Amino acid sequence: MGAFAFGGVYSMLTFFQREIVEKRGWLEPDEFAEGVAIGQITPGPPIVNTGIYIGYHLKGLRGALATTAGQVIPGLILVILLAYGYAQWKTIPLLTAVLKGVGAAVVGLLASMVVKMGRTQTRTVPAVVLAVAGFLLLHFLKVNPVVLILLAGAAGWFVYGRA
Repeated sequence: MGAFAFGGVYSMLTFFQREIVEKRGWLEPDEFAEGVAIGQITPGPPIVNTGIYIGYHLKGLRGALATTAGQVIPGLILVILLAYGYAQWKTIPLLTAVLKGVGAAVVGLLASMVVKMGRTQTRTVPAVVLAVAGFLLLHFLKVNPVVLILLAGAAGWFVYGRA
């Protein structure tokens, strides 16, 4: 999946979710969402961290190592080849048009991911309030994402963890 998931972390998560949760049933939606959350709060590339969580969840240390290699190596090779090609042909209008089309498609992938995760993670009023508050803080008040994650964790503990 690392070789064919274009568009960055969130578009790749769409592929992960479809393949691992919906098609194969290896993880429940809540387990997948937990992996995404862990991938976001741990240092390093979030998609690799999520993959490590999934691999470890399924096959232990060997699964974690396999998912890391499977995500990093194909992408690394592809980025090197694409960077070389882009440096050579970046002035070609067709390439610019293709990249704009890919960018637009990635927005659709992201929207799909948000809707799917929203359905599984916002089943209660407090969860909806936290999701909306997170969006508002990030989008309008430009709160640092790290601060937002810490605030969300504290709010989650306050709302869900003290019971």
